[in-house]
Amino acid sequence: MKEIILLTGPPLNGRDEYIVEALKLARGESYAYYHVFDYIREVGKERGVKITRKNVLDFAISHQNLMNEIRDEAFERIREEIDGSDAEHQLVSTPSLFRWGSGSVIGFTLSNVKLLKPDRVIIILDDVLSVRRRIINDPEWFERFGENPDNIKLSTLVMWREDAINHVKTLVHELKKEGIEVRYILQFGIRHPYGVFLDLLFHEAEKPIVYLSYPMTGHEEEYYHRVRNFYERLSEHFTVLDPGALDDWWVVAEYDNQVAKNPGIERIRIKHLLDGDEIDELEREDIEQATDILRRQLVERDFNLVDVSKAIAVYHYAEGVSAGVISEMAEAYRTLAAIYLYYPFKRRPSPFMEFYGMQNPSRRTMFKDEEDMVRAMVEEKEYWAKV
Repeated sequence: MKEIILLTGPPLNGRDEYIVEALKLARGESYAYYHVFDYIREVGKERGVKITRKNVLDFAISHQNLMNEIRDEAFERIREEIDGSDAEHQLVSTPSLFRWGSGSVIGFTLSNVKLLKPDRVIIILDDVLSVRRRIINDPEWFERFGENPDNIKLSTLVMWREDAINHVKTLVHELKKEGIEVRYILQFGIRHPYGVFLDLLFHEAEKPIVYLSYPMTGHEEEYYHRVRNFYERLSEHFTVLDPGALDDWWVVAEYDNQVAKNPGIERIRIKHLLDGDEIDELEREDIEQATDILRRQLVERDFNLVDVSKAIAVYHYAEGVSAGVISEMAEAYRTLAAIYLYYPFKRRPSPFMEFYGMQNPSRRTMFKDEEDMVRAMVEEKEYWAKV
């Protein structure tokens, strides 16, 4: 049965580069890939308009009606090719919504998605520091910001993300009112391994989606070692979603640490957790403006990952209770996901963690051994209640 997957997201989040690199590893998979911009460029050329990566933003804002016509024609051609394709998975990639100055560029409208009828929507996201670096390293975009890093505000980048996600949610809601069901919207962090992305696209039936929950604050070394090893073992059997694949939290945590040490500090130096020795120097005021939105986006994104998952695996390697982990377990319980808790300590956890941690089909237990927990999940996946 043919499945249509819309791959979208905010601008400059590395979506197309990530997809292309991942698909190089998709040997033997039955898929067709449509990059909407390629079709826009082709339609524009036929109409006597040269649309390039450098001029598309200004052209779309200045000539909105013509751009809408070109985009609609591009989607119609993609729909025709989908109808004529025998590939099992039809992948369509395009940005969602992008505001620039007083105008905006719409990647797709309600009529476009009604024509497409996607079965799933995957919003591909990168953390704000990486988006900021991508702009700095792109001469065309850096020029738009006056070739001054201080002009690239985190508050701007988090609003780009907010607009893109809300645009998708709004259109999918409108589709539902018209009887067109999208199975789910998933906010996917770009730091997931390519293999996990390919499992998500092509092997969800055999490798059901599992969310990996673990304490994230103040445990960086454990994240690097213990959590990553456990993640890799789980990924042999499941499509594992990792909240650490989008690491905006480190911006907030580092801001809090430096302000606590020096309340008068004006510029915050942040060493990127996963990118070695690279340092970002940011204005304190900019981080403060972005922080409230970042914190809310983090919670909404992690709950989104839980909501899509058939089960969550809680890897609680720290004895102290994590408020975030408890909240994710409660959300999993609310959405009927099975819950597996690795808690290797003699001291009993809080009654809430214990209650949620025993919501797995047959064992109704917590686990002190990692391998026992993975084995139980593999054996019980057929009995998970969430469809």
